[in-house]
Order: sequence, then C-alpha cells, then structure tokens
Amino acid sequence: RVLAQTCFNSAELSEDQLLLLLESLEEKLVSQQLKLSILEHDIEHGTRHFSVDASLLSFSQEREQKLTIAMVEMSGVQLQKDGSAVCTGEAFSATAALYTSLYVLALLSD
Repeated sequence: RVLAQTCFNSAELSEDQLLLLLESLEEKLVSQQLKLSILEHDIEHGTRHFSVDASLLSFSQEREQKLTIAMVEMSGVQLQKDGSAVCTGEAFSATAALYTSLYVLALLSD
C-alpha cells in the first residue's frame, strides 16, 4: 500500500492521468498498456520520432484504445493508431512516471 501511495503521489502525474489509470485498472488494460514499452526508445536523449507495435494498440473496444492513447499523450508522447509516435520536449520524466505507475498497478493486480 505504501508503494502504491508513493507512486500515485508523484507530481509528474496529473489528476486526469490518475483517473485514466484507475479506469485502466478497472478495465484490466494495464498489462497491455505496459507492453507498449515506450521507455525502450531513447526519448530522454532526443529520439523524437519512433514507433511501437501497432498490434498493442488493438483493443477489444475503441474506447479502450482511446483511453490508452489519451493517457500516453498526457505524458508528452503522441501516439497514432498505426503505432507511430512523436515525443514532446518533457516526455521522458512524465512517461517514466506513467510507466512506474503502470508497473506497480500490474504487480498489485496480479
């Protein structure tokens, strides 16, 4: 519980992101969202354009896809349905906070 509170008290996550994380948890989307692996790309050192596996953006419902894309975009990474992505200037720390939260939620929900 303390670990989860620490994660969710992060100044890097907005209230809207926290709400989307909660909805992701309720919809059991966290594992698939975590597999997007945006942090594997070198966004900290200037990689602005990259792509992710577009199949990981395929959800059973369009609403789930929109939720995932919105949550990632709030972290400064613009995702397209085809898997292409563009980072804004401050994407690394915000994306790292998001993925830390997703990881903790995945551990706690298993």
